[in-house]
Amino acid sequence: MGGLRALRDWVMKRATGLCIGVASVIVLIFGFAMVTLAADDHPLSILDEHVHYDTQLKIHHGELSYRGALYEEEVVDEWACGIGHEAGGLIHGCGDPALDVRDVTSGQYTTGYIHYPTYFLGAEAFRWVVEAVGFQLHDITIYRVFSALLMTLGVIAMGLFAFALGQRRLGLIVAVSLPVAATSITVMGGMITPNATSILAGALVGGTGLLWIARGKGFTWLALSAVFAASIAVVNSLVLGGFLFAMLVVWIAQRRGWSTPGPWRPKLWQLIVLAAIVLLPVVLWGRYIAATATVSNAEVYGPYQFSGWSTIAIGALQEFFALHSPWTEWGYAVPAGPGVISDALRSIAVGLPLWITVITVGALLYGVLGADFRRRAGLPVGRERLDDRAPARMLDPVRIVATGSLITLVLYPVALRVSNALTFGIDFAIVSRYSMPFAALIVLLVLCLVGQRRVRVVLAVIGVVGVLASIGL
Repeated sequence: MGGLRALRDWVMKRATGLCIGVASVIVLIFGFAMVTLAADDHPLSILDEHVHYDTQLKIHHGELSYRGALYEEEVVDEWACGIGHEAGGLIHGCGDPALDVRDVTSGQYTTGYIHYPTYFLGAEAFRWVVEAVGFQLHDITIYRVFSALLMTLGVIAMGLFAFALGQRRLGLIVAVSLPVAATSITVMGGMITPNATSILAGALVGGTGLLWIARGKGFTWLALSAVFAASIAVVNSLVLGGFLFAMLVVWIAQRRGWSTPGPWRPKLWQLIVLAAIVLLPVVLWGRYIAATATVSNAEVYGPYQFSGWSTIAIGALQEFFALHSPWTEWGYAVPAGPGVISDALRSIAVGLPLWITVITVGALLYGVLGADFRRRAGLPVGRERLDDRAPARMLDPVRIVATGSLITLVLYPVALRVSNALTFGIDFAIVSRYSMPFAALIVLLVLCLVGQRRVRVVLAVIGVVGVLASIGL
């Protein structure tokens, strides 16, 4: 017994250092797996990678995509004669004189014009650097490695922000593992897609926003993070919804006699600035699309055309009740490595995302609705804690951010489906991968709101197992 007690005391004294070491190893393993995946010349992903590759090629040629632009010949050649595509071959095979852009399964017109050029410009700059130092690689490999590095950078950012928010020991392991513990997320690190920035965008917005709340200063960093997120993809900016909601609620409440613990006092102009950052890229790019279009929406999205408001209403109702979790299983995931253990991990990866969603979103709901809310640990950085002596008219801003984030997660698919009908005249189901930036934000919020060690043990275990299973170890 004495030996066990001594071992326990030794572990507890060194727990923080051990957890930092474990978190660092997880980051290294994940980064290596992402780069390896990016460099293995797997077929173009069915998740619109040929669309993103076409946009990337247009950027490489000094052009911007537009509605009515045809796919580049290199895309058709790569599909038919190169690495191929997960959807299968084209009507005409490699070397067939009849092979041309009309063979592309999704239609001859690219839909890449809907994406901002930001990610693709970054990937092109990365290609220039790689080739300038003498590396001669397949262009797809270079672009995919860029995505792998962005995904890994997002995991690193999670660890750094968790540490800055006062998380130690298990909290650090949760921060670097749980956001990427699903194959639907890890595959984005091995393909050409702006979605590779999702974890980084969520970590930057969530981390800088929570630090601003804890310290009462640092709005500029949140604004810069918002610019990064909103300028790359509309879905990346969704994680700002919770902060916009909290700023509005607190700003109104403080004028009605309510107070908040700590130094955070949001201003109306700050709310307006963040809202403008979210909306401005949408408006400007929408104008570009309208000004450069050479064909109608009907010609591009023929099979998905608007067919009546009753259909849209039913679709919106479906989106409302279908939780678009950041964590889902993707059938075309990273193949498992050799051996029984790898096969076992891959089988775990199929069902684990559901458990991650239940436990993590459940923990967040508990942090928002739990009866012991006034006794929770609170946001560690400011050491501002609510207890039974707190004034009755006291608001917890972190809890309000969490509430706003949950509301955004539930309502954005409804808004997006209706918006697509009004803007593009199309009716198509909203996919769960749009929620990926929420993975980083939800994890940070859970770590700040729920301090029970038992919960962190569970989150750390499913996070580590999920990462190992998702990367095909």
